[in-house]
Amino acid sequence: MFRGVTAALVTPLTDSGEVAEADVARLVASVRDHVDALLPALSTGEGWALTDRQWRAMVAATVRHAGGLPVLAGIEVPTTDLVLERARQAKELGATAVVATTPYGPRVGQQEMFRHYERLVAESGLAVIVYNESALSGNTIELDTLLRVCRVPGIVGIKDSSNSVESIKRLIAADPGVPVFQGMERLLLDSGPVDGYVVSLANVEPAFCARLFADPAPARADELAAHCDRYGLDRDDWYRALKVELRRRGVLTTDRTVADGGDRV
Repeated sequence: MFRGVTAALVTPLTDSGEVAEADVARLVASVRDHVDALLPALSTGEGWALTDRQWRAMVAATVRHAGGLPVLAGIEVPTTDLVLERARQAKELGATAVVATTPYGPRVGQQEMFRHYERLVAESGLAVIVYNESALSGNTIELDTLLRVCRVPGIVGIKDSSNSVESIKRLIAADPGVPVFQGMERLLLDSGPVDGYVVSLANVEPAFCARLFADPAPARADELAAHCDRYGLDRDDWYRALKVELRRRGVLTTDRTVADGGDRV
């Protein structure tokens, strides 16, 4: 269903902590000609910290300014019921799909993870992309479970942010039957034949990301590494570094982060 480069967007804010729609419009316009989809409100968008109001405003603004690009609404909340609540809102707002992790917590079992995605597809009315990570959820979806999830009609892709070349290569070799997207910039040239990139780097270097996906030549490794270093993509608060750069360019009017205001879901 999806292929190519997806920009995992930062969330532009005003000085008062509201979503800055004019900044969203400029940000989308700056990447739109080079990417294939837009992803608001996932980790680069501080999705884990957005209030309900901020989350809804960011998804709505992205849809309004997408110019025909698919909008994949990121959802980072801890339980299946809360994910479903936001997924239903995403559908109302005009999103094409949602991207969601497993429920949070180390005690979440593999069957519970499977049932989570099964319910999300059945009850949201939207296509679902699995966000394969462990830093936020605090758990790991096993390969066998992930392959079961991919057989559920309505699961349309996997955003792999496992940060493991071995894991994504095993996933690709297992032929999950849905597109696999690399979500870690440092690994874009090491992962093998992925179906696309879902990356924060596309906020600031969308044309480079498009060129790299079209021609993932090893000779581009130094340039990729330089971009990762320049924009602080290995930092725990990489989204802050991106906002600083986007403000310097005049795309954003502030470099405020959600954490600056202390607002949490």
